[in-house]
Amino acid sequence: MFPSMEPQLVVVGAGPAGSTVAANASGLDTVIVEEHPEVGSPVQCTGLVHPRVVDMASASETVINTITGLKLFFPGGRMLEIPTDEPKAMVIDRRRFDELLSSRAVDRGARLMTGHRFKGFERIPGGLKVTLEGPEGLACVETPLLVGADGCRSSVAREAGLGPCMEVVRGIQVELDVRLEDQGKVEVYLGNKVAPGFFAWVLPCGDTARIGLGVSNGHGAPSGYLSALLKRRGLDGTRRTALVSGAIPIGPPKRTVADNVLLVGDAAAQVKPLSGGGILLGMRSAKVAAAVAEASVANGDLSARSLSAYEEGWRADVGKEVERGMLIRKIFVGMTDKKLDEIGRMMDREDVRSILATGDIDYPSRLAAPMIKALPSLLKFSPFAIGRLLRG
Repeated sequence: MFPSMEPQLVVVGAGPAGSTVAANASGLDTVIVEEHPEVGSPVQCTGLVHPRVVDMASASETVINTITGLKLFFPGGRMLEIPTDEPKAMVIDRRRFDELLSSRAVDRGARLMTGHRFKGFERIPGGLKVTLEGPEGLACVETPLLVGADGCRSSVAREAGLGPCMEVVRGIQVELDVRLEDQGKVEVYLGNKVAPGFFAWVLPCGDTARIGLGVSNGHGAPSGYLSALLKRRGLDGTRRTALVSGAIPIGPPKRTVADNVLLVGDAAAQVKPLSGGGILLGMRSAKVAAAVAEASVANGDLSARSLSAYEEGWRADVGKEVERGMLIRKIFVGMTDKKLDEIGRMMDREDVRSILATGDIDYPSRLAAPMIKALPSLLKFSPFAIGRLLRG
């Protein structure tokens, strides 16, 4: 089944994080294991990313649309329109994006196995014996290093005894056969009756549109909220071309390394707590993982202590923004619709809209200081948490 039965690195999951590890660890004999028959399918992502992600992946051919502004809807119906003169986000074809990254990893020497599911591992001298299940039954692969890039509720994480993420948001999205009038702006809806604990979106994608939302635990199935949103938006009778759902991990576990094991991407909850987007954080962390993997295999030390250089590296790179995002999320989740509407009234000023127009979807916490300076009364909504945010 394998040209080599003992690869130096096995990566479970051929999403952006897993493929980036494999592509950047090109000095290692690497196998990528993907449970689905095709990379990138099924799609479980909105596909809205900052232009820097497209640049990082050299994936301009996957761009469907460019977003330059935002329409923000509050529970009571108030809408703040925030236009800009520059690209703030790109809508990508996520399936093509994943295919491109996995192909790049293969071009750099990795071997891709589709249709194979990770079943577990046992520890052996010098590493792990990994069990996979494929069309021909079970197969075992021996490797010194295993990378779990297998998403939220990672099987690799569970097998390695690494804790789960702090919270899971349930997401759902439908793609509709409709061309929205305003192709340059994404619509975002707030409110506990619309998307409790998260938000809803309407995203123009050329001749189609993606409408979806997330729901925190304890608020029921997201499908009912989606039906209400489609009706509210007057799109409930529009033909559906795709429906996707999935879990969004919020808040990384305490550890993302164990002996002979690393976690990356959604498996490590390397996700922006406010938006649920994880491509940028996962890919940046994957590059750290690849460097540590090559170094650790070269020196023959795959202990958690040696691999902790990865933990330290990714947290130093993106961990602070994740922590700040968790603080903002804590404030947001505690908001009633009445408080959200009050904030909407306060923000409905030209100077505040100008500040919001400078926002970066990958680094939303950078807006905290200028927003508090313009609207110091925002402190009353959560003095302690906002104080920590400003001090951080």
